[in-house]
Amino acid sequence: MKLYLIALFVFLSGHLVAQDSTTVEVPKILAKLPLGKTYTLDQVELVFVDVLSDSRCPKDVTCVWAGQAVALVEVYKDQVLIERKEVVFDPGKNTNLNLKTLCAYKGLRVLANNLLPYPEQSQEKIKKEAYYLQLEISY
Repeated sequence: MKLYLIALFVFLSGHLVAQDSTTVEVPKILAKLPLGKTYTLDQVELVFVDVLSDSRCPKDVTCVWAGQAVALVEVYKDQVLIERKEVVFDPGKNTNLNLKTLCAYKGLRVLANNLLPYPEQSQEKIKKEAYYLQLEISY
């Protein structure tokens, strides 16, 4: 009987402690911005202008240097050019979020999350029109 009560006490105490979950994550939205296109949010427009370079090491290859890709994005507010931003994508490196932030406006934050497609060994050079930016939007 004592063993039964001890087991019941341990079982209940574990469940009582586990129910404290007060953290809430901010919702994030992923969006696709093809090269040459515009993405509009409120009064802000993001234009993916060009891929300046792409020397990233293909997926199935071992390289000495992981390489990097550089994309050019223009940021407009109320149809006025605010900034031309070069975003550098370094695979395998933790990049400061401020360097990937395209826009921070009234609680809205847009990050350039990734440049896709990623090069593969088996494919030919990626055509410029195939590139797109993966944007991460949070409010």
